[in-house]
Amino acid sequence: MQRCNRCKMDILGYKKACPLCGGSLVGEGEDPAYPTIKRKIMTRALLVRISAFVTIVFIVIMLLLNSVTDGKITWIPLAVISSLVCFADICLTVYFRSNPIKTITWQMVVGMILSVLVDYYTGWHRWAVIWVLPFVFVLMLITTLSVGFGLRMNLRDFVLYLMLDTLLSLVQIPLIKTGVNTFPYPAMWGEAAVVLFFVGIVLLRWRDFKSASDRYFNM
Repeated sequence: MQRCNRCKMDILGYKKACPLCGGSLVGEGEDPAYPTIKRKIMTRALLVRISAFVTIVFIVIMLLLNSVTDGKITWIPLAVISSLVCFADICLTVYFRSNPIKTITWQMVVGMILSVLVDYYTGWHRWAVIWVLPFVFVLMLITTLSVGFGLRMNLRDFVLYLMLDTLLSLVQIPLIKTGVNTFPYPAMWGEAAVVLFFVGIVLLRWRDFKSASDRYFNM
């Protein structure tokens, strides 16, 4: 234990000088009774604030560039929207950090939105709705199953995410009906595979689906 001869008091822990008078101490320091918790340098809130600041700075620069060039740079709107989508992606990742399946689901949704925006602002060749959406929806279903079983989760713990994946994939139907998807065969086959797979899960594992529904929807 350390001691300050001037203040006539014992000092717990380890100090370089007396906390009262600033004088020198005698004796050997000792470890504190309770461990010191190190403060995190990068917190989740700080990460979001930094991302928001970077996004705002980027948007301001893009708007100034657009003003200087009189709107001649056609990719500036895409860059601005992409920065907002990326910021939303960061916020969702931070918010759903403890749920890997939900995090991956939103990551893929954001990726699909971004691909459609890129396609639209680069000539609207429809490659996003023809190829990207069908592939990602099937991949989303496979990834949900892989992560769920990889984490040794019971099917009832993530079967509703499979239902969400299936419902989200239905967005391809109006794209086909309205002619936005000019080559619908990949979307049709992908949609059929997703829906049939989920119907099979509901029929074969009805108890798990019913248990999850009772838990989340009080059915």
